[in-house]
Amino acid sequence: MTNFNNLPPCILTRIFEYLFWAGVCGSDQAERLVLPIGQYELLACLKVSHAWRKRAAGLFYRTALVSVGTNASTNIRLILESGYAPKTTRLVLSINTEPDKLAKHLLASEFVGFEWPSIDTLYFYHPQSHVKQSSMDQDKAIDDVNQYLLASMPNLEHIYALSATCDSFGLYALDDLINDRMPYLKTLTVVAQGALKLGFHGQAQLLKQLTMHTAHVLDCGELSASSDDEPNYSLQTHVLLNVPRVYAESLVLLDIGPIVPTNIWAPFFGHNEQSNVPDLNTLPNFTCLRKLRLVFGVQASRSEEGRKTHRVSKHKNNPKPEDSGTYPLFPQLESLTVERYPYNILLFLENFPRGQLLHLELHKCPHHFFELSLSVFSKLQSACVDVPEAPHASKDQNEETWISRAFNDHMPTLRSLSLCASIAHHVDLPSTYQLVHLQHLDLSIGMRSVEIEKLLLELKQLRSLCVTITEVLSKTHEYLSRSMRPKKYTKNKYSRVLSTTLEQLIIRLDLAHGRQRRALAKAAWVAARVPSILTIHTQQAYLNDLASCINNVRANKQAPVDARHLSNVRLEAIPL
Repeated sequence: MTNFNNLPPCILTRIFEYLFWAGVCGSDQAERLVLPIGQYELLACLKVSHAWRKRAAGLFYRTALVSVGTNASTNIRLILESGYAPKTTRLVLSINTEPDKLAKHLLASEFVGFEWPSIDTLYFYHPQSHVKQSSMDQDKAIDDVNQYLLASMPNLEHIYALSATCDSFGLYALDDLINDRMPYLKTLTVVAQGALKLGFHGQAQLLKQLTMHTAHVLDCGELSASSDDEPNYSLQTHVLLNVPRVYAESLVLLDIGPIVPTNIWAPFFGHNEQSNVPDLNTLPNFTCLRKLRLVFGVQASRSEEGRKTHRVSKHKNNPKPEDSGTYPLFPQLESLTVERYPYNILLFLENFPRGQLLHLELHKCPHHFFELSLSVFSKLQSACVDVPEAPHASKDQNEETWISRAFNDHMPTLRSLSLCASIAHHVDLPSTYQLVHLQHLDLSIGMRSVEIEKLLLELKQLRSLCVTITEVLSKTHEYLSRSMRPKKYTKNKYSRVLSTTLEQLIIRLDLAHGRQRRALAKAAWVAARVPSILTIHTQQAYLNDLASCINNVRANKQAPVDARHLSNVRLEAIPL
């Protein structure tokens, strides 16, 4: 026990934080919402020693827990008896039952009836539930829950809510609470698996971070770059996201979706310079916004008759933000993410300060995508781009041409690049590269094993490389590709060091059975020529084969390179 007591305080704190914070899977839109639901994991730590209790007590007693349903538990009485109640700063509500039991449990836990002056953060988690209840009983229970929470937490400023349920309850237990606290909220994160239609009517003037997502979208089709007509959006109300009225100049982070591409900024209001107060009728300017993510709704299918009607009116209904002249300003914007924008992505990006953006992500934005050049983002440090399919595009407007052009754009500040393309065949990478300062490269596109060597030789500052090895189209295509490829290597190419900076190599295999072993053997020889390599990742099914290939390279006494560093290389599976 003495050894445990001698652990440095920083290590103890990290151990307890690891137990305390747990990730709960959210929707596809918001990936994960981290919730502190590990209080009872800390309870055993309090009994180890005085040193452990001193470090863990703060996390345990400063977070009130009320869990109702499958694993019902609460630490409210322990907090009240310990005297920590005035210092408690968080409440976690985890419910897996109907609303009336939540109301009763709040009363039974003794949380209601005591005013918690320091609680400023609420974490609400409602997992998947199929419990049915009459609407009258449900409405009464929801009103009670809202009243209990309002009376008990007068200083609430941050709300993080995740609902994985598809029934009518969802997040309605927080409806009145959010509306009443809206003028005082600084953070609002609402993620719902079902329809998200909270009845917001308050105005948020202090809100700094707003995240709202719902996965309840009618996915009736996919966007395609080869389509001649513009996409049509379903205007059914349960698809739209109901965003509260927010004072734009206070926001630092905005992450919303799915939304429609018209009137994007209608819920936001600005500052009236004459009266020097926020004004609902003033055009918003996001003067403090640094991170923006916009996820647009999924295209709905159309009948043939609808297509003909739409072709006639598409120019009339096509929003053109570049012609508005009153688009909001984003003077501090550093990070921009756009997903599923259904119109001209080139024109849409012109509404943002391209010369000052540091981080850019574009996902499933096919229209006019191949006219886009990343070089216009002159200060870009990281880029993540989904290259759309273009099956009927011209030779100069296709996936492979755009990828080759991206590697030769002049972007001296770019340090991280991620490209993803669902191409049925491998892609021949360019013979020259301008991104000489690139440190992290992720290519989710099909390529040959030999391309890894080319990348490492050209990009001399790479520290992390992730590639996907796939099949060539045919034996004929493979022969022609080899014969036409420039011979830039000497006869002793296998003894040449490929990189002195690469530390991590991630290899995904998309090959027919019987060819994986050959690709892994080539990867092992690549690693032998990279003395700085520390870790190699591949799929779990191929880890043993990769280890065998590396051992063969190490045991080869006639190898033209010194492979002793491979004994220290870690082999890990690619996370799912």
